[in-house]
Amino acid sequence: MHNRRTTLIGSLVMLAMVFDGCSCSKRTPGGGPNVTIDLRTQYQTIEGFGFFGAQTVWWGNASDLWSDAWGTLVVTDLGLSVWRSEYYSEETNQDANWAKQKPVVQGFKRIADANRVPLKFILTVWSAPSSMKCTIASVQAGQSPCTPHPGGLKNGGTLDPSRYAAYAQWLGQGIKNYADAGVDLYAISPQNEPMFVESYNSCVYDIDPAKRNAYARMIEAVTPLVKQAYPNVKIFGTENMLGLEGQPWFYSGKMDRAAWANFDVLAYHGYVDGVAPTASSQLAIYWNYVRTKWAAPHGKSSWMTETAGYTDVWADANGARTLGLAIYAALNYGQASAWVWWQGSELGRPPSQYTLMGGTQYLGKRYYVSKNFYRYIRPGAKMVKVTTSDANLFVVAFTHPTMNAVTMVAINSGTQDKNLVLGGKGIPSTFNAYRTSATEDCVSVGSVASGSITLKADSITTLVNGNVFE
Repeated sequence: MHNRRTTLIGSLVMLAMVFDGCSCSKRTPGGGPNVTIDLRTQYQTIEGFGFFGAQTVWWGNASDLWSDAWGTLVVTDLGLSVWRSEYYSEETNQDANWAKQKPVVQGFKRIADANRVPLKFILTVWSAPSSMKCTIASVQAGQSPCTPHPGGLKNGGTLDPSRYAAYAQWLGQGIKNYADAGVDLYAISPQNEPMFVESYNSCVYDIDPAKRNAYARMIEAVTPLVKQAYPNVKIFGTENMLGLEGQPWFYSGKMDRAAWANFDVLAYHGYVDGVAPTASSQLAIYWNYVRTKWAAPHGKSSWMTETAGYTDVWADANGARTLGLAIYAALNYGQASAWVWWQGSELGRPPSQYTLMGGTQYLGKRYYVSKNFYRYIRPGAKMVKVTTSDANLFVVAFTHPTMNAVTMVAINSGTQDKNLVLGGKGIPSTFNAYRTSATEDCVSVGSVASGSITLKADSITTLVNGNVFE
């Protein structure tokens, strides 16, 4: 589904990515702490971790889309706290419609409520209804009326500017569908990947360097109309690729004050970066850029709302270990408050690089790496300041004010076991430890004293103290 797009992004950014870690073991001179945690210096509040879709792809059989066993697994074991789906136009030849999706939505709501999980439902539009789309050339030329897009929902086309009010009303209907099913929609994105013409549902928005881009104009016109009816629903976007928005020439760089005022959350997509996220890596540079140039100056939070391409082989350059490092980079450098995988599950074949799991039958390395973050960093947790003297240790830490929890995820990318020597005030004396490595799948390794934590070589360890979801 993403091959053409991945190739394009790869041509722009992947050649610049360099693995700049080392495999040597390093101790702090004098035996002092190699990781210091400052619980008083706090950053983003975590909104959640999740994935897209049902037990299998939306175009699959309706009877395969949901089972209570699968829903319970992903909510109570994986730790799902954000669920993303597509908002489909009720037209023929679609992968799904609301009648097909509704049982899945209600199933998630029921399982989440039963387990006291504050599951957030977010919705993305891949294409405006066919009746609202025109050719981009006719819109650029200012034709009125513009020329209808011959591809319907697919193969690009753009939203007719004269239909902004109708589009806002259509978005409101999607929000109402969820409300009528007993779900308060948390957020909606008016357009998935607005730069890409695709053979599947897609709609593009022009980037005109001489004036406000078409995406910004749409946001300015549509958001107030949606908010009139649903003031608590967040508007997120642009859902363009991180490697593009991490530069000044794309949608974020062409937004004016009015557009920023009508945006709640900045959301990015990213596929397989394949590098250790040291401060000088390209991945870190992009996340730092979008945080300091777009998010912080405009008071917005940042999400990753679609990512995939990682394999289930632990040690591959683009394997499960790299997925863990990518999540770390988003949290640490981008101060992202949500991380959402692409397709969560698929039945009938082994999971592809775009799928996190194969129903309840196949839970691979990507599932367990995700679990190290999803299950133990709960919504409401606040990321705190971490400093490390070891180039092979990648550590993020969180405090949860209502759960009285302290959680750390520590990645030892070196080839030797390491003693985690903690410094900082108020650090708990013990932690429960859970580890994923080439031979372990988020296994409990028991209670460990904060003064004697061993991080296995080439592993991801989550350390938890407090009342987290377990």
